[in-house]
Amino acid sequence: MIDWAQVILDPTGEVERNEDRALAARPATLDGATLGLLDNGKPNAAVLLDEVGRQLADRFRLQDVKVFAKDYFGTPVERTQVERIVATCNFAVTAVGD
Repeated sequence: MIDWAQVILDPTGEVERNEDRALAARPATLDGATLGLLDNGKPNAAVLLDEVGRQLADRFRLQDVKVFAKDYFGTPVERTQVERIVATCNFAVTAVGD
C-alpha cells in the first residue's frame, strides 16, 4: 500500500512544443493603435491594468483603450471575447491580480 503522505507529486506535467509557431509581427509604433485591457477578475487586476493603460496612453498617441473583463478568474477567457478583442484592438494586455 502507498503512503500518499510520503509521495511528492509534480503538477507541472508535460508540455508539447510546436517549433512551427512564430511570434506575431510587432507594429513599428503604437501611435494610433487601439489597446485592449483584459481583467481576469481577481482583486487588483483592474487597478494594475488601469495604470498600464494610463502609462501607455501617456507614452503613445493611442486611438482608444477598450476594457474587457472575464466573468470568473478560474476559467479560461471565452472564445467569443477573444474574437471581440482581436476584431477591435491592435494589441492587448492582460493581468492577474491579488
